[in-house]
Amino acid sequence: MKRHAQGKRQANRQYKNNLFVYLFTRKKKYALSLYNAMNGTDYTNEEDLEFKVLEDVLFVRMKNDVSFVFDSAMNLYEHQSTFSNNMPLRGLYYFADLYRKLIPTTVLNQKKLVRIPVPKYIVFYNGPIEDMPEGRRELRLSDAFLVTDETGGFEWTATVVNINPGYNEELFVKCEILREYAVFVEKVRKKSVVMSPDEAMREAIMECIEEGILLEFFRKYGEEIIAMEWYEVTQEMIWEIQREEAIEDAREEGMQQGMQQGIEQGIRQGKMEAEKAYAKERAEDKKIIFLLRQEIENLRRQLSS
Repeated sequence: MKRHAQGKRQANRQYKNNLFVYLFTRKKKYALSLYNAMNGTDYTNEEDLEFKVLEDVLFVRMKNDVSFVFDSAMNLYEHQSTFSNNMPLRGLYYFADLYRKLIPTTVLNQKKLVRIPVPKYIVFYNGPIEDMPEGRRELRLSDAFLVTDETGGFEWTATVVNINPGYNEELFVKCEILREYAVFVEKVRKKSVVMSPDEAMREAIMECIEEGILLEFFRKYGEEIIAMEWYEVTQEMIWEIQREEAIEDAREEGMQQGMQQGIEQGIRQGKMEAEKAYAKERAEDKKIIFLLRQEIENLRRQLSS
């Protein structure tokens, strides 16, 4: 696998996105607090929370959420430090994959309506203020259509929530851990101006511990985070991952085909053995019948003499 010049791999500029997922998946109570804040709920049982990681996105839902028609809403939470108008399209990709996994295609042609979870795509943003000066913005997929659609027949949205200092304070009141995360990221960003991202992260973690910010989390996972290498994902890495996945898929497919062939061969072999056993049994029966007939003929001769 190729590496950057002089063998040095640069720190991943998207480390904050990865750290966001890392933070909210290491402790369920953090994810539960964020879920409650964004949905206006007050759940307390952490075990009812289900979450999965999709790339750098956190997929969260509640097992026992009765406020929706089917199971729960599908909440996708993502953190971005770079504003993009393509967020609705990215969210559409995420949810399309989720719905394909959740709903079997075999039911799509049935008459009965298939009920699906409500999609909620939230992007927490703390990039440059000039790119998004408001507290919230709803981006619409229809803005990307080549031709303006006046009918509103199809729409997909991404709700962008500004978590820069001074924005959405009411959300921080409901979810203290999100506020502390925003403070930490702001510290890293300021320190990155005069030092490397890895050094900035190390300094920010130590400073947060002193100030009691994310204290419980950093005391437990701080050293692990510092030891992490937040590498930049290069195209070569992506190709290497895709190659390994293709090899693994081919190997699995080969194993499945081998198993199927083995099963078919076993059936054929079993059938042949059964036919042989049956033929042998018939031969034995014929032999016994022949001997019995001979014995009967001998007895008849003895009686007639």
